[in-house]
Amino acid sequence: MKKEGRPRLTLEERLKRAARSQASSPEAAAKLVERLSQTHIAYVFHESADFNLMYELMGQFMNALDDDVLHYGGFCRSFELAVATYGPGSTDPSRRLPSPAFPAPVWGVEVNNAVVLLGLMLLDHAKGRRRDRDVYHCTRMTLGQYLDALPEPEAPWKRWSVEKWRDGLLTRHDPSQPLAEALADILRSYIDGWQEFDHVDYVLRCMGGLACYLEQEGPEKAQVDPAQVRQFREALCQYSSELEGWKLVEVDKRYPDPCGYYFTLANEYPGSAPDPGGGGVPAGAVRLQIFLHQWDYNPRTLRALAEQSPSPDLGALLEKSVSEERLSAAMGKINTAVTDLYSLWVEPYLRMEYSR
Repeated sequence: MKKEGRPRLTLEERLKRAARSQASSPEAAAKLVERLSQTHIAYVFHESADFNLMYELMGQFMNALDDDVLHYGGFCRSFELAVATYGPGSTDPSRRLPSPAFPAPVWGVEVNNAVVLLGLMLLDHAKGRRRDRDVYHCTRMTLGQYLDALPEPEAPWKRWSVEKWRDGLLTRHDPSQPLAEALADILRSYIDGWQEFDHVDYVLRCMGGLACYLEQEGPEKAQVDPAQVRQFREALCQYSSELEGWKLVEVDKRYPDPCGYYFTLANEYPGSAPDPGGGGVPAGAVRLQIFLHQWDYNPRTLRALAEQSPSPDLGALLEKSVSEERLSAAMGKINTAVTDLYSLWVEPYLRMEYSR
């Protein structure tokens, strides 16, 4: 690709290029991008619940920026700090995944979740669920108009990298598509990948529920070795302290065949998450439920858990759910969506920050 030697476009040239995308007002598009960069971050969050959730994920980086985080462009710098800390090449041992050979979130679980949260908040604005006019209007242009209004990097190698990403984005999304719909489609693609991992989570919770029920009622009644139940519970708790099987145990219920009951329950995975771009979805309705967990999804680790299951049928179901091919493809969808969100809503505003 002969793009490295191309001169950087001026604002006037970018406005002309935006006009070719059939945008009704390319000059206004560039100004709206600039206005969003300067918007007070409180208008982007709008509600304290979103701020608290973002702070839980990114607080240490937001704190490091002091007052610079108060406008949207400055807030984007917290993502830059997080990616530098937790992204590829990070020396922080607490962020090293236990299975480096298996595809992992591109910038780690917490940063990926924070980028998804940002996309969800912006989609609320795009769908008119929030009240800030500047954010709303910036998300109402077409995808092509928005891309053409964004500033280009100064370094030739970076321009080439951005254009390569843009070319890939436009193979997945029509440039004439409203930006709000493109944003919704990116989040839908993320959810499509996330559901593969959520299905694994659900089966694990059902296995944990069975183990808790057997501990409560006595494994002998189900003709299960008590030592096996205890060992499985210990292995599951070691795998993740978040796997609380008691949530699937109804205190006053008694099952003639508990292994059969929880196997049936595991086969009834709901398989549905609210469509963040759908009509009738209130602001803030889709958040935590589509975040990834800090779990080891390496199929070898999960198969080792399956072998210890007190129910052979549940163990076989878990093994069936941990196809390396499917999980790798699902993580690919997640990473593509997160990269698209970052490249659309974070990186361009960093360039604007550093050019002031």
